[in-house]
Amino acid sequence: MRTLIVDDEPNARQVIRNILETYVTQVEVVGEADCVKAAVQKINTLKPQLVLLDINMPDGTGFDVIKACKAVPFRFIIVTAYEQFAIKAIRLSAIDYILKPINGQELLNAIERVSDPVAEEDAMLKIDSYLRNTQSNTDERRVIFNTTEAIHAIRIRDIVRCESDRNYSTLFLQDGQKLMVSKTLKEISKMLSEYGFYRVHQSHLINLHYFERYDKHGLAGNVILSNDDKIPVSSRRKEGLMSVIMKM
Repeated sequence: MRTLIVDDEPNARQVIRNILETYVTQVEVVGEADCVKAAVQKINTLKPQLVLLDINMPDGTGFDVIKACKAVPFRFIIVTAYEQFAIKAIRLSAIDYILKPINGQELLNAIERVSDPVAEEDAMLKIDSYLRNTQSNTDERRVIFNTTEAIHAIRIRDIVRCESDRNYSTLFLQDGQKLMVSKTLKEISKMLSEYGFYRVHQSHLINLHYFERYDKHGLAGNVILSNDDKIPVSSRRKEGLMSVIMKM
């Protein structure tokens, strides 16, 4: 892949270039840029297939670069020192990223993910989702999920529960719709746990906003949701669930 490195720090660009030229045979570095204006110019001129993008630059952000180059198809990986809120929004938006200081193996893994010929790509949907998640209140935040047919931007508050299906998961939405997505329940739980979701069972993740009551019958009881779904609680997760319920 013809690759452009975009970062306002010369040392960061050199580290990335060294890793790519030493370890990544499927990548050819065709140029570098240190700001949004230069990045847009080089993307339009060089037509790279992959762009490694810093978020914060003197004249804007990496996302400004992507929005300005809609006519040039390329894949991208965010390379950033940002932590906390920005990274949470990036994860929800299914954007590939690595953190500074740059780890060579993490960079290689990210390149392999975006190089996958069967990977579904919709850059602008992911960027729009990221911007919404950084600018909106919690109720309007969205998470990006892939299905076999499409890429979906789903409001977090509309997800009632998730159920494991081996390496996939089924989302049950507020309007009764079901979506099978290409993420494990463990991955989804990690993404959504801070937004009011709790894993009550190895195979079940629930949105506590839809919690109606806890039924004590059975081995460890069941959770009844506001849509009348009855979800089993595992013995080892019962105590944690009780603690969460008492704080609601």
